[in-house]
Amino acid sequence: MHEGTAHDIAVAHGTTARELALCALEEAVLLTTGSARTPPAPPGVDDRVRRARDRIAAAPGAPHTARSLAEEVALSPSRFAHLFSEQVGHSPMRALREARLRHAARLLEGTGLSVERVAAASGFASPFHFTRVFRARFGTPPGAYRDGMRAAITSRKGHQYRDRPDGDPDSLHY
Repeated sequence: MHEGTAHDIAVAHGTTARELALCALEEAVLLTTGSARTPPAPPGVDDRVRRARDRIAAAPGAPHTARSLAEEVALSPSRFAHLFSEQVGHSPMRALREARLRHAARLLEGTGLSVERVAAASGFASPFHFTRVFRARFGTPPGAYRDGMRAAITSRKGHQYRDRPDGDPDSLHY
């Protein structure tokens, strides 16, 4: 019988396993850095509303509902929705949709995940629904958004190289 070594356990074997491991790692990094970009709560916001907003920001792809968020902050769903809307200016579900769309945009900008995987990782059950709401929010479908971001990055890099005396991207002369 073959005894596994620490190396055998730590390394994903096969192309699919390796791709899944890298995707999970990318998502973990993006999730941990993404919460830093959450819009700040207005001053004087109730602690329960702040905690719900923090929960949404920490895991935008989680299967949150108004009821589950209300339970986490020990309020009835109706009281929670009213308090949240009153203090933030929009419903908890709108806040969740916006957080999911920001998360999806970050994944599109920073990973090579397919649109279907971005949709699922961002909490959208249907890639078709995701594409529709993404287009409504950003004015372009997810794939075109990613292509536009790549073109903008390439353009900026090319501009930086043109600004160098020799035009060489590997040159140490700035």
